Amino acid sequence: MTESAGIGGFGTLFIWDYDRVLEMTSISGPSESRDTIDVTSHDSEGGYREFIAGVASGGEVSVEGNLIIEDELGQMKFYTDLQAGTKRASWIVMPMAVGASLSFEAIAKSFSPSAPYEDKIGVSAALQITSKPLLYVVQSAGISALSGIEQQGGAALTITPTPAPGVYAYACTVNTASTYVKLTVTAAAHTIKVQGVTQTSGVQGGEIALNAAGEDTEIFIMAYETAKSPRLYVLTVTRP
Repeated sequence: MTESAGIGGFGTLFIWDYDRVLEMTSISGPSESRDTIDVTSHDSEGGYREFIAGVASGGEVSVEGNLIIEDELGQMKFYTDLQAGTKRASWIVMPMAVGASLSFEAIAKSFSPSAPYEDKIGVSAALQITSKPLLYVVQSAGISALSGIEQQGGAALTITPTPAPGVYAYACTVNTASTYVKLTVTAAAHTIKVQGVTQTSGVQGGEIALNAAGEDTEIFIMAYETAKSPRLYVLTVTRP
């Protein structure tokens, strides 16, 4: 019997406005569809109805997860954009080992927290796609270098492990007095987003605020080439 080529969905990420939405447990869609137009006439062969293709719709995406009110760049931004009616770029990025993704523009359509007495506080949300969804099955080359400095003394960050395209989790420790870091991400011919903000390859970016001393800060990095699936990286900064 031939072994199945099925792939587990664990690790798929929902990206809203170039930043990840934390702790999603289910991501469904896009539910694409196309209208059909009945063009049946008395001349239709065999008395069968005839149809032609009509307008297509990107459909909706629905997500569910744990409600994280501290997720300012993900869940809370989505909620704010729902109230404002703001259209955003959005991605569904499959696990990095798969190397595929869906990209589209969308409007936040619903955001519904739930708090059952016998279970966790959760949230469900939906977004209406307003463009043609694009499926990318070729993965971008990814970063070739990652470095940075911290506020205190402008000291260089010691980032481990050694940055490489296929290494997606990094860590470093800063001085307790440092309240920000600045990163330099190198990925030639890529669009680079750090915490949702565009950076130029090989050029030091702006200040990235750190959480209070004693709390780690996760910095999300997205790098992608035109018409290719992105690579997603996380740098965890420890501030003792």
